[in-house]
Amino acid sequence: MASSFLLLLLPFLVFTTGSSQEGGNSSSSTPAPISGINQTSVTPHPTQKDRSTRDGIEFIVGGSEEEYDYEDERTTVASTSPVTKLSCQYDGCKHLEPTCEEIQWHAGGKCLCPGIDGPEMIPDSPSVREVLLGETQMTINWCSPSSTVRGYRVLLGKQGGSLDKGPDLNSSFRSHTIDHLDPASPYTVCVVAFNEAGESQTHEEEDRPAGSRPGPCRTIHTTMQSLYIGIGIGLAALAGLLIILGFCLWTRKRNEAKREVNLEENGVPNYTYRAGSIGSYE
Repeated sequence: MASSFLLLLLPFLVFTTGSSQEGGNSSSSTPAPISGINQTSVTPHPTQKDRSTRDGIEFIVGGSEEEYDYEDERTTVASTSPVTKLSCQYDGCKHLEPTCEEIQWHAGGKCLCPGIDGPEMIPDSPSVREVLLGETQMTINWCSPSSTVRGYRVLLGKQGGSLDKGPDLNSSFRSHTIDHLDPASPYTVCVVAFNEAGESQTHEEEDRPAGSRPGPCRTIHTTMQSLYIGIGIGLAALAGLLIILGFCLWTRKRNEAKREVNLEENGVPNYTYRAGSIGSYE
């Protein structure tokens, strides 16, 4: 009886086991969708803004690639404002002025020097500032060029003639006096700067614009002070003589005027009338 009952249940058990295996296979291959979850949010994609702000810098960490957010980890560099430096107290027209580099060194490097050409370039021409004239001498003052200068020379000659070179002067010189000149004579004087590369030019520019930088040469005339002094003394003596003569004439006229006044006040005796009267009585 029991065996016959098992035989009846055997087909049912076989069918139930096959159905459970097929249900398990189907559930593993095709999972049911989970309601309430947005599938697009599971695997987010970078937007256009994220692509523009992130350059896609990738680092391999533990065998996997991870995106590095440039915006979140960028380094901020503090910008420092540059220190404003003033110009050094350098005067290129002052006599015996030290170089600007020396002034800058004494200032601890806290000032700026004007840009100058290096020693490998021929210096520009100095500019003659003024010429002080005398009877037999002159003093010429100039300003230094924007060049490296090892020294200066002053050239002098009669107008229209050749120029003679004077002694070499130190680079700090801005003035030089020349003696033993002829009085009342025209001269041409020039100042040149020199260094290892050569010597500056001395030719004058024609039609120099008004207000432009003075050139390196000047044409001057010495004075004649002795003649002027003699003329002055002569004019002073003549003026004194005229004053004396004028005073004498004025004194003479004043005396004559006083004499006439006295005669009119006292009356003039008529000697002719008295003589006739005496004769008639006789």
